[in-house]
Formats: sequence, structure tokens, C-alpha cells
Amino acid sequence: MKKTLSVVLTSAMALSMFSSVAFGKTSADFTDLKDLDAATKVKFDAMITAGIFDGVTETTFGLKDEMNRAQFAKVAALIMGLEVNKDLNTSTFTDVSVTDAANGYALPYIEALKTAGVTDGYAEGQYNPAGKVTKEQLATFLVRVLGQDEAAKGKTGTDTTVSGWAQGYVALALELKLLSNGTDNTFGGMANATRDLLLTGAYEAKQQYVPAGKVSVTGAKATGVQQVTVSFNKPVDTAKATVALTKGTANIATTMKFADDKKSAVLTLTDVKVSEGTYTATLSGLDAAGVEKTTAT
Repeated sequence: MKKTLSVVLTSAMALSMFSSVAFGKTSADFTDLKDLDAATKVKFDAMITAGIFDGVTETTFGLKDEMNRAQFAKVAALIMGLEVNKDLNTSTFTDVSVTDAANGYALPYIEALKTAGVTDGYAEGQYNPAGKVTKEQLATFLVRVLGQDEAAKGKTGTDTTVSGWAQGYVALALELKLLSNGTDNTFGGMANATRDLLLTGAYEAKQQYVPAGKVSVTGAKATGVQQVTVSFNKPVDTAKATVALTKGTANIATTMKFADDKKSAVLTLTDVKVSEGTYTATLSGLDAAGVEKTTAT
């Protein structure tokens, strides 16, 4: 097995400061996503809106394009919440360069993964950014995101389309519903993974991941003209938690609705629209001993 990214999720602050409201793209902006079913559309919209995925062009997502290790690195760094130095223009890998027209964008993400100790590359001194990622390698990545490496090693499988080393990872990925078999009821593990599988698999892993440690507010972002979405690093006790919004020192009247996974809350402004200025979302109601960071600006 070639070296793959070994991933342990970490939480990091992702604050969204806005002096004017600008809303990002959704699946509706890409012509090849117009036929998504409702459940799949929710996943695509969540990952695109969060900035984890974008299109291969302004109007094309590249749904069935084969993913490569550069794309893999960007998604991994973003869903892990790693600190990414986007001004970085030199790499510790000899085959990663900002002058690479196709994959140079991934340089800071690749370096963030290396700094975090989650990858040492593909071969000595090389990362192989253009290299394809197989479905079984993707399954391995997603299982490791959830910290289930040992559990996967304890499983067995009999799918002849999956390499021996990957049987346990694929079996667990299927069990956790991170990925699914094809219409012929086989996984096709040695086939190259496509961008749609990366997105839906990463979405499912992100939904299931619960980091250790205390609750922290990780972001506050305008998601509508009268809406602010506040995110947390892990599920919160929705029977106790409450989130207040202020603009400067003024309290803003809102209604609050938690997401089903309890990892975010939507605050709907009841009297005014989101406008120029600095807003602060503050989490309260939980046991202080179990909370690390209570605000995002």
C-alpha cells in the first residue's frame, strides 16, 4: 500500500468577520448538480457553502471527475480545521510548487497536513499531488478521520474488488454509511474515487465526528439577510444551551434553532437585517467547566 494520509481531526477557530454581507455559492450555481436528489443536495450545499469544496470552473462542479491527492489535501485540511498559511509559496516536497498550474493551489494545504503530522508524503521527499486516490484509500481516510483505525484493523471482508490491506477499512466505512457499494453490490475499491464520493463521504464523516475535550464556539457566519449561523466543535446540550447575538454593545433580538446534529445554531434576526458592523455570538447556559470558548465575532 502506498502511503496515504493518516488523519486525526482537530478543532480550530474559524471566525468569519464581515463588514458587508456576501453569500457564497450553492449547488444551484453548478450546471452538473441540477439533478441532485434532495438529500444529496443538502450535503453538497453544506460543503460548498462552508468553502470546503468549490467547482472546477465557475459553473461546473466536476461531479464525476477523478479526485487527486492535491484535492484530497485541501479537503482534509479544511475539515480538520488546520491553520493554513495561504501566503506560503515554498514546499518541503520537491514535486509541490506554486508554479504548478493544475495543483499549485494545494501547496499550503499540503504543508499544513505535514506540519500537523498527518502525512509524510507519498515517497521520499515527494507528495505526488497529481496522483489519483482510489476508493479504498478514500475509505481508509474517512475511517481514520473518525479515529476508528484500530476498529477497522479488527474487521475482515471478502469483497474481491478490494485489496487485502483495505478490507477492514472498507467494511467499516460501509457499516458507518460513509460510502456505499455499487449497483452490483461490490465496492470497487481499486477504482479511482470521484469528487462526488469525496464530498458525500467527507460530509458523513464530519457529521459523525465528535472531538474530545470541551465545547468551543468555532465560527459565526452570515447565512442570510436576517440570519447568522453559529457553529460548535462538537454537539451541545440543546436543552440548556442558548446563543445571543450582539452588534457592538447592542443586543440583537433573534430566534434560535439548533441543527439536527446539534453542532450549529441558526439565529434569525427578528427586527432588522444583517448590516455593516461587528457582530458577536455568545454561547451560554452550559456548565462552565465543560466550555472552552464561548464567543465568535
